[in-house]
Amino acid sequence: MRQFVGLIIAFIMLPIMLKVYPKVTGKKAPLGPILAATGVIMAVIGGLGLSHMWNALKLVFTTFSSLQTLIVVVEIGVLGSILKQYGILDKIVAALEQLIPSKKALIMTLPAIMGLLPVPGGAFLSAPFVDSIGNSLNMSGERKSVVNLYFRHFSSFVLPYSTTMLTIASQLNGVNIYTLIALNIPFVLGLTVGGYFMYVRSAPEVRAETKGDKGKALRDVLIYMSPIYMAFILNAFVGLKMYQAIFLCILLTFFIIGKDKSQYLPSALRGIDLGTVTMMVGVYFMQNVVKQLDAVMSGVGGLLAGSSVIGFMLIVPLVGLAFGLSTGISLVPMGILLPFVAGMNLPPMAQCVYAAYILCWCFFGYYYSPFHMCQLLTVKYIGCDTGEVYKLHARMIPVLAAVTIGSFIVYNIVLL
Repeated sequence: MRQFVGLIIAFIMLPIMLKVYPKVTGKKAPLGPILAATGVIMAVIGGLGLSHMWNALKLVFTTFSSLQTLIVVVEIGVLGSILKQYGILDKIVAALEQLIPSKKALIMTLPAIMGLLPVPGGAFLSAPFVDSIGNSLNMSGERKSVVNLYFRHFSSFVLPYSTTMLTIASQLNGVNIYTLIALNIPFVLGLTVGGYFMYVRSAPEVRAETKGDKGKALRDVLIYMSPIYMAFILNAFVGLKMYQAIFLCILLTFFIIGKDKSQYLPSALRGIDLGTVTMMVGVYFMQNVVKQLDAVMSGVGGLLAGSSVIGFMLIVPLVGLAFGLSTGISLVPMGILLPFVAGMNLPPMAQCVYAAYILCWCFFGYYYSPFHMCQLLTVKYIGCDTGEVYKLHARMIPVLAAVTIGSFIVYNIVLL
């Protein structure tokens, strides 16, 4: 009972700390230390000693899967900084404008492309383009905001080096990332096709000027996006580890940025985002603490395993929504749920199916959270009403929920 109390109090304290810290200090809440503090609260109230907490921290840096994820997170920051410093985003956008005559297609494509690029604050980068194109399509500020958000976030479900994918792979040894990506396709279609029909289709058709050499534009897209798709090719077809593939892609940028290399090393160093690294360390520390709460693990694990598929379908949304909405971080509910699935001794395909369901509901909580940074940045830039944005979100929620539940049921019937 004590361990359950510790778990509950810790996660009540988490959103409180995230909200109070900025008011007290006037600074943005540091996610890593606050997540680590959540783990400490959980451990202390749950009756774990210093040795257990030290072991939880040590495992973050001695478990190869966790360490590999931390390396990839650092590399992604470096790659994103280089792409931003040398205007690669702008070059991709300029080329796409030559290739895509429909502004309705363009307003969906630009945030989607920027969502594929590992650039921190990508929603803020795509917002100006969506804002400008949306004006020519007579879209309201609220509609432009949701378009920017929906079409850039599908990348979490298809990029093998996204933090969500890496976290799942590090926790569930039986999960093949590319199988998981395939299982995510219905949800991705829900996001993109649903986003088009609900928010873009009704806009008037406006043609963009596409003067220029289309062959050159296509070459530019292929060249400047090569650091992104080559990571996938090197990992999926050559067999390199993801951290090896992204390291080679960082080297590849040296040859496509032009003659001026003077800012290459400084921009690479600026891309080492310690805030993101400490956030990941905090998540893994908290996960490792949860794993050592024997009563909680056996209790919830038994509940998940013993309550049938229906029980799992009910428990996962509750956890995903509660902790995702309260923190604005999808990794928090994932950090709670994945260790339980890891302890259920499921075959590889079942792990993939369960992981896909968990990923969707944790995304729900994070995406619709009032703490969701991409939404805060987009609404701030475009200058619209947050309440009206949520009214537009409400149209999509039943669609995505139906896709999530329907896919899970079908996968259980067909694959398991």
